This record gives sequence, C-alpha cells and structure tokens, in this order.
Amino acid sequence: MVAALAAAVLALSACAPASQEGWEPPAWAPEVVHATDPVPEISAAADGPLGAGIVPLRVRNDAVGLQARVALLPAGATTDAFNAQVEQFVRGAIADRVVASGTAFVPAPSAVGSGLGDRRCASGSTRRPAAQLLADPAFGPVGGSGTAVVCGIVAAGGTIVGERVRVVSADAAGVHFDATTTLYTDVATGETAAADGLWTEHAAAALGAHIVEALRRDAGALSHRPVVVGDETQIAAIQAALGSTVPSDEGLVITLAPGFTAPDLAGLGAPATTEPIEFAIPAEVAADLVSPLGARVLASSGQPYTGPVAAPAGARAVDCDLVPCVALTYDDGPSSYTPGILDELAARDAAATFFAMGQNAQGYADTLARMTREGHEVEGHTWNHPHLPQLTDAQVTAQVVDSTRALEAVSGQDITVFRPPYGEFTPRVLAAAGMPAILWDIDTLDWQGPADDVLIARAVEQPRAGSIVLLHDVHAVTARTAGAVLDGLFDRGFQLVTVRQLFGGELPTSGSWRRAP
Repeated sequence: MVAALAAAVLALSACAPASQEGWEPPAWAPEVVHATDPVPEISAAADGPLGAGIVPLRVRNDAVGLQARVALLPAGATTDAFNAQVEQFVRGAIADRVVASGTAFVPAPSAVGSGLGDRRCASGSTRRPAAQLLADPAFGPVGGSGTAVVCGIVAAGGTIVGERVRVVSADAAGVHFDATTTLYTDVATGETAAADGLWTEHAAAALGAHIVEALRRDAGALSHRPVVVGDETQIAAIQAALGSTVPSDEGLVITLAPGFTAPDLAGLGAPATTEPIEFAIPAEVAADLVSPLGARVLASSGQPYTGPVAAPAGARAVDCDLVPCVALTYDDGPSSYTPGILDELAARDAAATFFAMGQNAQGYADTLARMTREGHEVEGHTWNHPHLPQLTDAQVTAQVVDSTRALEAVSGQDITVFRPPYGEFTPRVLAAAGMPAILWDIDTLDWQGPADDVLIARAVEQPRAGSIVLLHDVHAVTARTAGAVLDGLFDRGFQLVTVRQLFGGELPTSGSWRRAP
C-alpha cells in the first residue's frame, strides 16, 4: 500500500508545473467603499460655522405632550421652501399629538426653571437611543410619553446647509414611531432636496455592489469574482441608506440600516447585519453618481459658510400661534440706562418695544437710531408725560403729534400707536390722539424701586402667552435686572417679540389694547 501511494505521488509530481520563485496569491483590489466612523454633527452654537445664519425654534407643550427643536434659516426667497419643510416636522408632530391626546394645541409657557433657554440643535441628539431621548427633559415630552423632534446640522459650507430632523413618539406601550429625514438646500438658488435626492437613479445599484464587496471581505471571502447586486430588496436597502447621506472630508458617507444581507454574504455563512454601518464613498467615486445639487454638496465640504445672516429678532416673522410670545415694553426713555438694556437684548437675540417721549428724541438720537438698527420697535409716549384727560383736545393732539414727528425723525420708524402716560385715557383722549392705545396686562411696578429679586419675579413669573409687560428704561433697577429678566422668560420658553410682532405683524388701527387678542 505504501509503495503504491509513493508511486502515485511521483506520477502527480511529474505532471505539476515547475515552481515559480516569489509567487504570491492574487491581491485584492483596493476597496472603493469602506466602513467608517459616524460623521459628527456640526455645532449649531452661535459661534459655530453657521453662527447667525440659524434661527432656532423650540416648542414645548405639556398639554399635548410634545417638545421640538429645529433650525430655520433667515427668511428669504431662497430659504422659505427649506424652512417650510423643516417647520412641517413640528407642525405635523403637533397635529398628531392633538389627535392622540384629544387636547387642542394652544401655545403656553412652561413653569419657571424649565430650562428652555437653549433652543439650538444639540449635536448627537439625532443619534441617541429613542427611549433615552424621550426620557431626557432637554428633548423629550414631560414624562417621556409623547413626541420629541430633534435636529442636527450635518452640512454648512459655501452656500449649502444640511439638517437632520428626527421625530420619535412613544406611549405607555413604548416607542411606536422613529423616523429621521436629512434635508439639504443651496441658499444661493433655493434648491432643496432630501438626502436621497443628492444621487442619480443608478447610484443605489452601483454603490450596492461596492458595499456588498466590503462586507464580503469582512466576512472572510477568498473569491475575487465581481459582485452583482440586482435583488430589489437589496437595492431598496441601499436606496434607503442614501437618505442618510452626509458630507465628510473624503467624500460622502451613508448609513446602512441593520438587517442587510445578500447572496454573496449568505454563501459565506455571514448573518444579516445587526448594527447600523457607515460607509465612506470617496469623492472621486461619488462624483459620477450624484445629482447637480449633490455635486454642490460634495464640493462644499470644508468650505466656510457664506449664506445669509438672520435679521435682528424684532425684524423677523414670528408665529405666535406656534410659540408663546411676550412683549417687553419700556416707557419714559430713552435715558442713560437704555444702552445697557439694549446690550442685554442684543446678547440674547431678543426684541423689545420702547415707548419713548418726544422731548428725549434729540438728546438720545443715537440711542433711538440704534433701536431701529437692532430691530426694536419705537412708539410714542407723548411729548412730556402729562395726564392726558386733564388736557384739551388740542393739547392732547399736540402731545401725540409733536412726539410722533420728533421720534420718527431720529428713529426712521413710522409711529402708528401710542401709550398714554399712567395708562390714563378716555374715548375723548383717544379721538384727539388719533391713534390706538397700547397698554399692558403685566405691571412690574419697577418705578417703585423694588428689590432686584422682586422685580425679576414679577417680570418672569406673571406673563402668559400674549402678555404685554410694562417696564421703564429710566430706573437703575430695571437696567440692572434686564439680563436676568430676559433669561427667566427664555427659560420658560417664551419668544420675546415687539408689540407689532405680538399682533401678527400688523398693529391695531383703533381702540385700546392690554394684550394680544
């Protein structure tokens, strides 16, 4: 037996080719697509790449069980379509919660100390586990049951902005909805598309072959034969992954959801994927597969953002049917205290209305001009603060007309409403003034010189949605506590607006008003 086996080996050896010195097995071709780490979201902070190019929106409503944060862009012809799509995530979530809760949605501030002052997208929030996100009071509804809408900035270069928005809902039985959408816009042209719109119709099949090849190598494949991806289920999975596209330093990155498999993988005994996997697509590969907008997104990576900057807070359109609004109003100035109050407003991107006296116009022309420049509203408070019911009709008219002319001359604003001193007026006074009167429903009594904490509590705790708060920019305590008052109102979820914004952008043309209707 041994002799026969030896003879067979010798026979086979005679047929074998001569050995080649230095021979190695064929090498794998370089990977076209490879797994990578998730791309971090871009900071949405005021000092981040977008800076003042973001208008943050945060809505919390405990009655329907919702908390939402999204980032809008400065309003304009080339940004309105993007803003409408982003805002619709919030409005759609509200509509769903109204049905689920059986409660009408009415904008309402939260309790003091609710911590709603930070309104920008929080990096990483769109990737947190759903249950964890809902349970976090910074993002989820009170008690964790309801809906959370969170956002992340994924692109901010050149004229390109990309935003990821995630909507998560849960009830007593657990999470029942979790969807993420990534939107891109070119603020130079207004073109807007979801992330899968950055690719051509053939991209999924082309990238699918590369992705299966990368997974096959990870599974230990030895074959070098080409991969073919033609199964509709596989193509659909890759197409869904294109909806997660984000730019990176080397090209574009997509996220493949768990559960992906293919015959080439199954043949190796590799199970379906169990975790999301990020795949990097080099720029030179992506360039042949992207749409025109996708090409601009690809080229924007690493570029400084050059899009529009937001207008001052008081010059923006605000929907007070969506967020709780409050109007801070300052009477009797301007004075030497007014610039400090303006500084506090500017530091927080907040708006206010100043009911100024005509006799102060020339002495504080620069301050009034600054109010206009920074988006605040200037209205009249008569010439020198008399008791109007004690004056004749002609004197009332002169007080209002002279003040209006002086303030308009230095502020550049059209003054169409006034505030009667001491809140005193009669139908006769209104007729003689020829303007509607704007009063207040929250009186802080700052003119009495209260302690700082007392004034802060009055100004922060009492307002409701639609309130008009009375302050005076001629008292040290008012100036000294201005920042704390603003922070306290923001903390409750208020949007600080001008009186004009409080009334939907159109001031009343007659009557007297203590708060928004």
